[in-house]
Amino acid sequence: MPRVTALMGQRSCCSDRLMTPRPWLRTFALVGALHAALTPLHAARALAASPLIERLDEGRQQTIVVYGTSLTAGGAWVSQVASVLDGQYPGQITWINSGQSGKASNTGVALLQSAVLAHSPDAVLIEFAMNDAFTAYATTDLDYGISPEQSQANLNSMIDSLQAARPETQIVLQTMNPAWDAPNGRGSATKRPQLAAYYQGYRDVAAQRDLTLVDNNLVWRQIQDNTPSVFETYVADGTHPNAAGYSAVTTPAVLWQLGADTGLTLAVDLKTGRAVLQNRSNAAVDLISYSIRSPSGALQTSWRSLADRGNAQWAEANATPFALSELNATGATTLAPGVAANLDVAWDASRALDLELVYQAADGVARAGAVVYTQLADDQNLTGDFNGDGVVSGADFLQWQRSVGAAATPFVGADDNGDGVVDERDLAAWFAGYGTPLAVPGAALATVRVVPEPAAARIAVVLAVTHFFARGIAGRVCDVTAGILAR
Repeated sequence: MPRVTALMGQRSCCSDRLMTPRPWLRTFALVGALHAALTPLHAARALAASPLIERLDEGRQQTIVVYGTSLTAGGAWVSQVASVLDGQYPGQITWINSGQSGKASNTGVALLQSAVLAHSPDAVLIEFAMNDAFTAYATTDLDYGISPEQSQANLNSMIDSLQAARPETQIVLQTMNPAWDAPNGRGSATKRPQLAAYYQGYRDVAAQRDLTLVDNNLVWRQIQDNTPSVFETYVADGTHPNAAGYSAVTTPAVLWQLGADTGLTLAVDLKTGRAVLQNRSNAAVDLISYSIRSPSGALQTSWRSLADRGNAQWAEANATPFALSELNATGATTLAPGVAANLDVAWDASRALDLELVYQAADGVARAGAVVYTQLADDQNLTGDFNGDGVVSGADFLQWQRSVGAAATPFVGADDNGDGVVDERDLAAWFAGYGTPLAVPGAALATVRVVPEPAAARIAVVLAVTHFFARGIAGRVCDVTAGILAR
């Protein structure tokens, strides 16, 4: 940690045809510049702003209704999200908390008109699964005996009514935390034996109806599995998270899924531990240093820094499980709005979800960035997909080849390592990602590492690709590549 502090304190303030292969291609092959371990950074698609955020950006007044159980009625996430959005859009938002403590979705359907539609909402956030799963209602209670199927039917009914009355209203569905049998004797988990099935119903409805889903439950479950004591502290009564828990999980997730401005944000994949540093604002960030910290020591020292990827502007501090840090000692790297740098696997996904981000922009002021745990495969491009079409193919090699030597926006297009120039070092992304979905980033590495002479084999791929594209036989690129890598 002292080393991180020292590092952070050091700064205060063409044609459609292939060109003839250049001589330096042979040179970098000989020196092994395309080493198999160089998994790439890549330009990532920003999660688009939601209709709510777009309307707020246009200066329009918006009414937001939050609707659900006591997790909404008394949940600190509501005031936390409101504080952020009100700060960004002062005077534009009217907040209505229509949470129903102790109630479930039968009540939600019954009160929809008076509790939600009467306020003419522009956005509605809905969660009732926690109490739909509750099996201890009295038989005379309106919410008695809601099955998973009825829970989905009620949710669809509310959505139908909202869309019929107000077609432009943005509807956001949420899964919430698991329950557990706390020492208070209330048996929160025992009385909700099928809670996971009710949360799955929300996922299914969101997918079927193309609605925004804030799947908090995935994060909560991982906290419960990885660090049970932390989970039990966050959810001390077995049902209701405290303010710290909401601040760590729900609030950043809601803002992320809405596409709100969270500034420089570290997005971390729950399954793989891959981390992406993304500018989630409408203004460029001139980055001169950053540090990812974990008080519990949950970081992976084998991460891939900007320096690792051949960006000579950046110097990496000694990596430890407690801190991963880099400094641009001579200038700044500009991250345009929405642009992201993939830092590869930076977090041990079996450890504590306690990451922190601290960074310095060109003014030298140290700032805390946002951290969100999510499923990055849903949001990011394929590795090596330079043209952004969702497929890593020979067309991406062509884009790199056409751009060689050209200035570029850092991390955009074929500028894989973010140094602002497309060169031989960026081609590593294409090799690593050729035909490999980002959801399984290790597959490309595993394939490449079986080659006895990696540099020679990869340059052979380049020459083969060049040969077949020049002859107009792009469809054979995959076969040629596979044949070489299988040797």
